[in-house]
Amino acid sequence: MFKILASASLSSFLFGLFGVSWDSVDQKIDSEYPRVNFISTEQLHSNQQSEAPFLHVFDVRESEEFAVSHLSGALNYSESSSIAGLVANKNTEIVVYCSVGYRSAAVANELAVLGFTNVRNLKHSIFEWAEKGYPLVNSEGVVQSVHPFNRAWGALIDESLHQYPQ
Repeated sequence: MFKILASASLSSFLFGLFGVSWDSVDQKIDSEYPRVNFISTEQLHSNQQSEAPFLHVFDVRESEEFAVSHLSGALNYSESSSIAGLVANKNTEIVVYCSVGYRSAAVANELAVLGFTNVRNLKHSIFEWAEKGYPLVNSEGVVQSVHPFNRAWGALIDESLHQYPQ
C-alpha cells in the first residue's frame, strides 16, 4: 500500500504542477493498469437501485476520507489482501473505488493478481458519483460532499462539494 500512496502523492505533486484533468487521470490509469475493468457511475447507481445490488463494494480510500462520505453499504478496506481475506469466492462481483479511480485501479489490479476474476473499478470513482448527485452517506446520515484528498486531485470536483474532516 505504501507504493500506491507514494505513487499517488507523486502523481498529485506532478498534477499540481502541470494541471490535472480527467483525460490525464484516465491516461495514467490506462497506462499503468491496462487490464483493469471498469463500471460506470451510472451502472453502479442503477445496480444499487435494483433488487440485487452488488454485495461487495469497497472504498479503498483512507479512513479520514471515508469518514467524510462514502457510498451506502461500502466497506472501507484499502489493502487488496484485506479484501481478499473477506471474500472467499474469487468469482464474486467486487467493485472498488477511491477519489478519482487511481488508487482503486491499483487495488483492482492486485486483486486480479490474487486470482479474483470479477473485479471492477468505479470509473472516476466518488468524485463523479458526487458530481452526479448520487447518494453519499457518513456516520451521521446522508451528505453531499466528499474529501478532495488534496488540492491537486480536488481540482477535478466542484469546490462546493469539498469537505475536510472536522
